[in-house]
Amino acid sequence: MTNEQKAEYYHELLLKHDKLDGKVADIKSEAAGMTLNKDQERRINELEAEKTKIVAEAQRLFHTYKPTRA
Repeated sequence: MTNEQKAEYYHELLLKHDKLDGKVADIKSEAAGMTLNKDQERRINELEAEKTKIVAEAQRLFHTYKPTRA
């Protein structure tokens, strides 16, 4: 994968992550400052798990870099 392709894919991952952040915020706003119910907690946990996968995928893009000794 070229650096340009990596950059494009990384951008796509960031957009997905931001979209999931928005969904989490929407669910939290449903509670209107009150305690989240079980369904809301479950949905947030699922979204947070998906965000974690996205971050891991983004990090894998750059694990090909290996520093050399000077």
